Amino acid sequence: MKKNSKNKILLMILALFFMLGINRSYGQNLSDINQKINELKALEKIIDEKSAQLKSQQQDIVNQKKQLEQNQNALKNQLQNLNNQIAQAKKELENLQKNIVTQKIQKLATIYAQAKPSAAAQELSNMDPQIAAEILTYMQSRQAGAIISKMDPKTAANIFSLYLKSKHQ
Repeated sequence: MKKNSKNKILLMILALFFMLGINRSYGQNLSDINQKINELKALEKIIDEKSAQLKSQQQDIVNQKKQLEQNQNALKNQLQNLNNQIAQAKKELENLQKNIVTQKIQKLATIYAQAKPSAAAQELSNMDPQIAAEILTYMQSRQAGAIISKMDPKTAANIFSLYLKSKHQ
């Protein structure tokens, strides 16, 4: 019986160690599982934060794109306005230049009208025929005729032809 009781005690001790080992193992596994759950929750929180950051960045990109489109449209409008102003300024400049040329031609017409017809004819014959014709258009017909009559017939015909075109415009 001693042997039997010793065996029972040994079996009980073995069972106790076995149970303690299982409990420790189970406890260790439970602890590991809880740690993994906590790690997963932390990762889930990080993912949620990153997702929120991503959504925020995407919204920022959308807003920036809208702002860029608005800026682009504003720049297009400004460019169009500047182009219109440039075109208007060019027209005004052309008109000013035409007025200046017209005033100079009128002054020359006054000067040549006061000169002797032969001297005026010689000067006008040596100029660009178009300018000579324009000068003659600002003179009285009698003065223009007197000057043309003193010119070389070929030059006079060319200038007179241009003179008639200028008179009708």
